[in-house]
Amino acid sequence: MKEWIVRLAAEIAPSGSEGRITSVLLDAVQDIADETHMDALGNAIATKRGEGPHVMIAAHMDEPGVMVIDIDDDGFLRVIPTGGLTASEAAFRQVAFTNGTVGLVCLEDGEKRPEQFEQLFVDIGAKHRQEAESRAFIGLGGVLGTGVADIGNGRLLGRALDNRVGCAIALHAFRELAQLGRYVSVVFTAQNAPGARAAQAAAFALEPDLAIVVDGVPASDVPGGKRTALKLGAGPAFKVMDAGTVAPLSVKQLIEDAADALGLTLQYEVWPGGRSDTGAIQLTREGILAAGISYPVHTAGAAEALVDLADVEATLRLLVAAVQTFGQ
Repeated sequence: MKEWIVRLAAEIAPSGSEGRITSVLLDAVQDIADETHMDALGNAIATKRGEGPHVMIAAHMDEPGVMVIDIDDDGFLRVIPTGGLTASEAAFRQVAFTNGTVGLVCLEDGEKRPEQFEQLFVDIGAKHRQEAESRAFIGLGGVLGTGVADIGNGRLLGRALDNRVGCAIALHAFRELAQLGRYVSVVFTAQNAPGARAAQAAAFALEPDLAIVVDGVPASDVPGGKRTALKLGAGPAFKVMDAGTVAPLSVKQLIEDAADALGLTLQYEVWPGGRSDTGAIQLTREGILAAGISYPVHTAGAAEALVDLADVEATLRLLVAAVQTFGQ
């Protein structure tokens, strides 16, 4: 699991530019799936037909990033956020674009603290517009941060862990359930950061009996942490509520029963300010039964995050058990 997390986190995939990681994920399930494809919105989808109700497992593969909106005469780039990045988070950070260009996010002279992206520019080392345009273009996406580090105690720190961890969990769960003969699909969703845009289309096409979404959630066990009552290393969380969904009691019972059978401690996520693919899937067609299973994260939704591998492994076990139990 750790090796897959590191591998997936290395892929540069800001919202709307997920192509590079899409091929990696589909290649990883090609041998066991009955069919794989990428839909019109960029979702990577694999299905294995088998016994029992059809269950869709979803995890978004995009990450918060920036997009070029202007190139000036001196060769500097102007960018906007794609996702929840703030100007203060982006300032003085290295940015890596999807075409291999790298640059430094700088703050305009005379400004003490950035409050808007309009105060920032990206220096890619170009001497003038023509040179910059040979290495960048309007609409080019990029991400902040570098790789993943093992910082001890079974914890990883690095870029894109929210939600490449979820992708790794979904990938492993799909393979395990396919080998067990279950009827299961996995969807690595695109464009989550701008508002969970693509998950609904995938759910509409697949029309599953149940969808389970895997994503990160802010842990509150840090100074000034959000009031989520969640702790890193304390196990997976069931999404009771966020800004886009309230969980049906039947799926809550399903997840609780699976956790009890495994002897897992289950945390509960109530995050009114958060949003995931769960709500978008839930409102598809006449309504789809949907559940969210979360792993706690320090700085969820940011360019870089910290996770506990014990939570990751427990979330995988819970997901597989819940799917096996559903419909019995």
